Amino acid sequence: MRSDFAGSTAQYYAGYRRDLPTDQTARLVAATGLSAGDIALDLGCGTGQLAVPLAEHCSAVVAIDPEPDMLAGLRARRVERVVCVLGDDRDLALLAVPFAAPIGLVTIGNALHWMDEPTTLRNAAALVRPGGAVAVVTQGPPLWLGPAPWQRTVRNALESLYGPVTGNCRTDSSALEERRDMATALGLTTEVLTWTAAYPVTVDWVIGHLGSALGSDQLTRMEELAALLEPLRGEAMMEEVTTSVLIVRGQE
Repeated sequence: MRSDFAGSTAQYYAGYRRDLPTDQTARLVAATGLSAGDIALDLGCGTGQLAVPLAEHCSAVVAIDPEPDMLAGLRARRVERVVCVLGDDRDLALLAVPFAAPIGLVTIGNALHWMDEPTTLRNAAALVRPGGAVAVVTQGPPLWLGPAPWQRTVRNALESLYGPVTGNCRTDSSALEERRDMATALGLTTEVLTWTAAYPVTVDWVIGHLGSALGSDQLTRMEELAALLEPLRGEAMMEEVTTSVLIVRGQE
């Protein structure tokens, strides 16, 4: 798992990445069987977009990320029952030690593409208690690949500064099917849930959100990016977000 989210990128991430909505979190908890007495592990936790809403539904969330600045952003939220751990997917095997409560759920939100995917799925599934689950949560397509006219303006602005922006962070249906096949080949069972939501956004929010996806060298051009997006100011903009959850379980 790479760590490209230090400094200003982590600050933008904390300010402009949405938590999983309350209703979707409740559905995730119900579908995976996470109980109040369980521990949840959130791998690649960022600044807590899954860890924070999940903390209300279990005894504790162990939030794991390789970037200290991301964990600092999560700690700054001062959420009870969230424990921050510096680590990555390679450390999962080291977590096969007794906890004070069983691990009922391992979540990976918009981060599996940074990891060794089959090894991570196998090791995560091995950690959960009988009846527990691994949930790979993706939210896409990325804002700059959306179909609305204002999103095409954002894409054009990015490409004028940085070149082609075709990466979708593996949030598409083909990646989902690849992961289902991957899990099946590992002897794991799968289930897919999909939810949609719409969010009104402003130009300032869009700029901040883009900052959360840019590396330190790219952030030097944020003023240029803001100027290119200025024509959108005052326009009514709505972002349609599809959340897909791949639930993976071991054979019982």
